[in-house]
Amino acid sequence: MKLFIAAGAIALLAASSFGPFASAAPKKKYDTKATEALLQAALDAEEDAMIAALAANADPNVKGEEAWTPLMYVAAGTFFGDAESLIDALVKAKAELEAKNSFGQTALMLAAREGRTQQLDALIKNGAKVNARDDDGWSALMLAAFNGQHQCVKSLIAAKADVSAKTEDGWDGALLALSEGRGSVARVIVEAGAAVPKDGPGRTAPLIHAVYGGDLEAVRLVLESSPDLTARDSDGWSALEIAANNDYPQIVMELLRAGIDAALKDKEEKTALDRAIESENVEIIALLGGKWDKPSPGGTKISVPCKSIGGNVDGFVEIKDADLLFSTLFPKPMSWYLGGGNTNRAKTAKSLTYDGSVAPSFYLDTDANPKTGQKPDMFTKVAAGAEYSLEYGEMGTSVTITYTDSDGKTQQRNVFGNVFDPTLNKEGDYLDTGDFYPSGYNNNGVLQTTVPMSLVGVKAGQKVRIVFEAGSCGSKEMTVTLK
Repeated sequence: MKLFIAAGAIALLAASSFGPFASAAPKKKYDTKATEALLQAALDAEEDAMIAALAANADPNVKGEEAWTPLMYVAAGTFFGDAESLIDALVKAKAELEAKNSFGQTALMLAAREGRTQQLDALIKNGAKVNARDDDGWSALMLAAFNGQHQCVKSLIAAKADVSAKTEDGWDGALLALSEGRGSVARVIVEAGAAVPKDGPGRTAPLIHAVYGGDLEAVRLVLESSPDLTARDSDGWSALEIAANNDYPQIVMELLRAGIDAALKDKEEKTALDRAIESENVEIIALLGGKWDKPSPGGTKISVPCKSIGGNVDGFVEIKDADLLFSTLFPKPMSWYLGGGNTNRAKTAKSLTYDGSVAPSFYLDTDANPKTGQKPDMFTKVAAGAEYSLEYGEMGTSVTITYTDSDGKTQQRNVFGNVFDPTLNKEGDYLDTGDFYPSGYNNNGVLQTTVPMSLVGVKAGQKVRIVFEAGSCGSKEMTVTLK
């Protein structure tokens, strides 16, 4: 597998004392063919061929395109075997750990940039300098932070990387992570001793950088530092206005809960609501006090009164082609509730919160017989008699959701904001859904999930008992004929 390589890399090798290979002045005579084989094997990520070339007296410091050495290719590439042993072999052969490519980057920096944790740890073990800088003044930690390489950041911090190091223009690892929407990475750096600065490069406040990054955890981290909520970008836009314009409803809510003034105006005398209207962000318009043009779900409607949020939570089930469409309509747009209840509420939330949870669940008693199906217990009494269920859990920010695919393999997907994440179960156990993975999507403020009818064994015209539960608000049930 070739990474970071242009065709003809070998042809671009600078001349040296033994032909087309450039290296540091060798203390001994290296074999030309073995050296050529070493570089080609590094380009192709062929581990056995690299070991063989080293054994045949290849120059471990040969340089290819952009002055990359074999150690750099190993550090940055995808090697499916024992990359640590390969790095050990190169170092034993006197590969220069601190050699730099044409951008001033070392092998350690490249491993950090690409998230190659095994290679990074091996380089650190062999004595690579963790605080070296490239030609732009970036350290390995900065490169890892910018690219969201969470584990590499942890390894570098454990190796005493300077978490407070800055470039000449004021960027540090935490701020780079914030600006790129890497909130969980920024938090690791801050917890290791870095400070969230009061000001950033170009005198742009960290809160503005974090909102541009679009990651809820990054915004939460900055809010914990008690920033200036009136901070503006170069056009006079507030953090709330940027979030409204860029379609970040949860960040809008996080800023509102922290006390930002929705009436802040930019240089054009426009507010966040004005920008939301211009961008036709239906849900954000409603969150900011405008009209909510919400969808109108059809099918069976079950309403659960909920005092904690001052209105009903409505569940809908309807047939759409060969699917069941499950919809949940709250009194306010969906993003108003995420992170506002007892689940995953930020410590900076000062207002617009509620007690309890509103994460919904739909239980399907497909034979309309409460005596068959799932057995009741103290935790699932409401599900008694159901054969299938669609249950949502509120997941937090910057997390990885783990699930099992149809081949029984564990898969993961990243979440950069709060979500109502659904699971499809059969009598309380995870249902193998094949290539289908249920997701809860936000349709202009309404939570919706589509499930193939074949997965839950129902057909149009079938009588089904449906129990709808709205978190801690309670539940209601109806027996209906699906249509």
